[in-house]
Parts: sequence; C-alpha cells; structure tokens
Amino acid sequence: MGITQQPNGVDMIKEMLNILLLKGSIGKPGAGVCPVRGHSNVQGNRTMMIDEKPTDAQLDRLQDFYGFNPPRKHGYDVVRTIKAMHEGKLKVLFCLGGNFLSATPDTNYTANAVRKLNLIVSVSTKLNRSHLVHGKESIILPTLSRSDIDMVNGVHQFITTENSMGVVQSSKGMLKPVSDNLINETQIVCRMAMATLGDKSVINWKRYAESYDAVRDDIEKCIPGLKTTMKRLGVKKDFICLISQGTGNLLQRILEKKHRLH
Repeated sequence: MGITQQPNGVDMIKEMLNILLLKGSIGKPGAGVCPVRGHSNVQGNRTMMIDEKPTDAQLDRLQDFYGFNPPRKHGYDVVRTIKAMHEGKLKVLFCLGGNFLSATPDTNYTANAVRKLNLIVSVSTKLNRSHLVHGKESIILPTLSRSDIDMVNGVHQFITTENSMGVVQSSKGMLKPVSDNLINETQIVCRMAMATLGDKSVINWKRYAESYDAVRDDIEKCIPGLKTTMKRLGVKKDFICLISQGTGNLLQRILEKKHRLH
C-alpha cells in the first residue's frame, strides 16, 4: 500500500519497471516483476469480485444467478473510506478480520476518522490495536482462525486462499478452538443475514452457513473462469487459478504447465 495508495503510485511503479529493464531483469528465468500482496488472501478477494467498483457484467452475473438486482452505485476504496469517515458520510464500519488501523497508510489520520463513527464491528481471531480505537460503540465478534478445527454438522471444513501467483490452496485447521462457542466467519455473516432479512431474502443463507463446499459450488457459477476449478481441490492440494479477465498472462501459463508436469 505504501507504493500504490498515494498520488505518485503509478509513476513509482513505472520507475521500478524502468530500473528492472535497465538491469536486464525482464524476460529471463528467475527475474521479472512480482507483486507481493500483503495478506494471505488479498489476491483471492479480487478474484471473488470484492471490489468497490464492480463491472456491470459482474453485477449482471450475480443478478442472473441470485435473482435480485445488486446496487449499481460504486463504493469506497480504503483511502476514500477513511476520508468519508472524516466527512461524516460513513457512520458504520464492519471489518471481517484484519487490523484496519495499523494496515492503512496514515495511522493518526485513520484513528481520528474511526473515532467519528457511530459503530465499528470487528470479526476477529485475536485482539489487535484496531480494537483500542473506536467511535461511539464498538463490538468485537470472536471467530475461528484458519488454524482452528472447524467442524460443522460433523464435517471438518477447509478454507481456500489464492496467493499472488494465482495458486489456490486449501487449508484445514488442526488446533482445538479455545472455546466451543466459536463459529467461523461465514456462519457469522449468514446468521446476521438471516436475522436481518428473514424470509425477504432470496438467498439460502443456511446452506452457506453449513458448508464451505456450498459456497464454492456457487462461486463456480458466478465467477468467470472458475467453472469446475473448485472441484480440483478434492484431488489436488493446490492449483493455478486462471480467471477470464486478464487471462493469458504468460506467468500463469508457465505455472500451469509446471503444475501439470508435477
């Protein structure tokens, strides 16, 4: 974020590429540009269409599958979210994991913005600095971590993440949770939806709450380029994820070939 989330971000990246070109560090084995994302599943978030500016095609696909018209107005990215807090345009912040205060570019500016909120809700695996800075009201919802055993209806669940190289990996927790009352993030979101929307919702939230496989099954139907790929997790520990938008990337094709050989 220190490179990209600033006014000169594009120019800075261009200059980094120029330096690599001057060094001859392009187009040969072990060289080239590699964007390292700051979190285990930041890349996966984008693949799953978690974007403040989804395209009409993406929204149309969700509408066709679920039968409701998703909001078409663009939202805020991280920096604009913080500015909106300062300006009083945003009064509630719901955080699924992470350490919002420490991860953002300007800690003091962010802290002053968060203090203006009416409510901040944090779904967290552990306490962090963000929980100490809040507005009028703060709610912390403890949840299972990826290291915890996640049993739902007697089935040991596993999550999936996608790293910077487009590799989708499965992860199954092996540690006993600190409390029998802990539930996973998906269940928290689904229970909130069921309690808030009730019979008005056209989505089967209970189905998603009971199985990650149900979520993955519908991901295949909603995300271009992922059809049948989630099924491969049953026979392979990880695989290369090729998405239709931006596909044809040389690095991804090389990696896919490498994995096929293995």
